[in-house]
Amino acid sequence: MNLANVKTAVKRVISKHSGGFRLISSSQTQLLELASVTGIAEHYRSLGASVNAVNPKGKRGFVVKTSTRGYPWNFSYFACDLAGEKFEIRMNLMVNGAHDDGIYCVDVGITKNNSVPYSHPATAWICVENSDLITFAETKKLVVYPMLLAQFVGIVHEIKPEFLKAGATHHLSPTLITIGHLTGNSQAIVNAYPNRNFRIFIAHSYDIRLAGVRSGATSPFA
Repeated sequence: MNLANVKTAVKRVISKHSGGFRLISSSQTQLLELASVTGIAEHYRSLGASVNAVNPKGKRGFVVKTSTRGYPWNFSYFACDLAGEKFEIRMNLMVNGAHDDGIYCVDVGITKNNSVPYSHPATAWICVENSDLITFAETKKLVVYPMLLAQFVGIVHEIKPEFLKAGATHHLSPTLITIGHLTGNSQAIVNAYPNRNFRIFIAHSYDIRLAGVRSGATSPFA
């Protein structure tokens, strides 16, 4: 993972949308998660959406959520408006599964507007309802191998199974973001997704993709 390229690209995106940036540690996992949320923000901006960083009350910088701990209203997020549709991009978000009462934490969650409290609610808040989760992304500091792909398909099945059948949406499909390349017969598996009606995106070599945005590309998911 090219840390210098990723840090530069992340700072560029954050500074574009917010007056300050509270730098997280150089942990590759945390940095990859932050690079993912900023890259997704740039993707929606490339579609014509207005994208603005919103920081918690009293905070001047972008406050990053780097784990499952903490309430979402204490951290920054991106507020988006795409042709009148308002939605939000959030990090390490607790969401309800599609089939039962299971609760999962997605690395990046794209949610409907107002589905996450903006301040401490009067009643206990646990997670985003599944119907309010539009799509999501997971990040892995790994190369892409066949079992990793199988695991991600399983995650999509548990959280947003509608993306495992034919359909259309202007939103980003559930995305697996990795810094590694495709190994073995992983490319053959990914190539077969359209024929299986899987609407899944594999963003491998993500540091290179994000560096491309810094150099003028419109989206790391193009």
